[in-house]
Amino acid sequence: MTYKVPINKIRTRVIYQEQQQHDNNNIDNNNINNNNNNNNIDNNNNIDNNNNNNNNNIDNNNNNDNNNNNNNSSRDLKLDLRQDWVEVAGSQRSVFLYSAYLDTRERQNLIRIITIIKKQTMVQTCLLLTEGGKEVRVSATTKLIRENWGLAYSAAFVLCDLPPTPPTTAPSDTTPSSFNPIAVSLTEKSNVDKRSPTTIFTGVAVQDLATTTTTTTTNTHTTNTKPRGNMSVCVKPFHYEYNRAVWLVEFIEFYRLQGADMFIFYNHTVGRDVASVLRFYEDLGLVSVLPWSLPVASQKEIRTEGIFAALNDCNLRSVGVYELTAMVDVDEFLVPRQHTNLLDLVISYPKQYKAYVFKNVFFYLYWENDTSAVHDKLFPDQYGVGYTLYDSEASMPYLLTAYKTRRLTKTHKHGQRSKYIVRPEMVMEVGNHEVGQYIGKSQMLNVDANVGLSHHYRICEYGGFDCLKHPSKVDRTTHRWIQDLIINIAKACTLIFNKEGGVCPQALPLGSPW
Repeated sequence: MTYKVPINKIRTRVIYQEQQQHDNNNIDNNNINNNNNNNNIDNNNNIDNNNNNNNNNIDNNNNNDNNNNNNNSSRDLKLDLRQDWVEVAGSQRSVFLYSAYLDTRERQNLIRIITIIKKQTMVQTCLLLTEGGKEVRVSATTKLIRENWGLAYSAAFVLCDLPPTPPTTAPSDTTPSSFNPIAVSLTEKSNVDKRSPTTIFTGVAVQDLATTTTTTTTNTHTTNTKPRGNMSVCVKPFHYEYNRAVWLVEFIEFYRLQGADMFIFYNHTVGRDVASVLRFYEDLGLVSVLPWSLPVASQKEIRTEGIFAALNDCNLRSVGVYELTAMVDVDEFLVPRQHTNLLDLVISYPKQYKAYVFKNVFFYLYWENDTSAVHDKLFPDQYGVGYTLYDSEASMPYLLTAYKTRRLTKTHKHGQRSKYIVRPEMVMEVGNHEVGQYIGKSQMLNVDANVGLSHHYRICEYGGFDCLKHPSKVDRTTHRWIQDLIINIAKACTLIFNKEGGVCPQALPLGSPW
């Protein structure tokens, strides 16, 4: 028996509407009131991502319609739609599926599946279920995502080649417009035995990339539907009960000022305060939270929470929907130094570039707080913006971009700890610090340090305090947005934490440097 990951047809409704329909163990959508959500968080102290139960079916009307249509065309078919990691039955924990995408970029015609795979495993066959209830068997190609650090498991693409399109405009079962595979399964065997009359397809509703086509000979691309947003932001999965709520609000509000209009997060485990933050922004339509029940051990069997599977899934979800996608972590802020925001920075260059890479520079958290500059900006007198929001300076939340202004004098080189923005439809594989593969030839712009930098706020990367001995200087570039940022953060915290007096929770201690 094999498990299936369903592939939806082209979506024209609001992006992520389907993806936000999770059970009560996940962050709920707008149809579920906040009181119920708060009760769930109170009981669990985090958003429980364990979706291995029968309550994880996607229950919105659109998916019910799809299920009904599929059941009508094949009476013995039962669809079990989920959005989380699924082990391929019989693989002995060697193959796990997360999502699948119909990818027609660069004149391809294939299904691209996000997987975690034991590195010696080679998937040979894809079983496709069509909208008409037919099953088609095609060959599979396994492509490891290169940043696997020599561990036992790697994030990987499994590529399923679809039947070629015949030279006709008449509808047929093999044209992309009518072939419409809605589910796919994988097997390591080249010969697949006949299965029982009742087959369970376990999987998720995902984005179809068929809305985007690419022409690489002229290094241009065209989209059949205009992207709905300017910029999405992709972040590695939350884990270890992540609960730095005020810094997450700061992260979201800062990137909103930079032009971002969607944040795609993957939730392994978060704490109660962060759960409230995510729920608030999800209700506003600014955040999509996807469950991430990692099936293998982080750092022991796979690199950091399966980060490369998450980033590539996020990039694919952004294709044809967002013009740009930023690949960052929650302690990394891409900061323009000459432009109003990141969108203005990008459009100041020719559109031919597929990626915009920013040098990394560390702002170590153990350096002193820049309290005098914050005072001058926000609390210069009784009419200062700070006093319109807070009773005193001591009441102001501890913000990274406000108080941490000392940085290393020397930046890293491009490609070393860099973070970047891509045009999502123009890249095939993304990594943590650089693009792994472009569509067509590489056209990357290394952003000059005088134009923009990646501000990385963290403790010493090798433990201890020796990092503080390196040459440093004060850099207050982020204070260009400090007044707008503090106003937006105060408004958000008033709404998110209204039961706690409308005040952001205090920033958590940094913990041991060792």
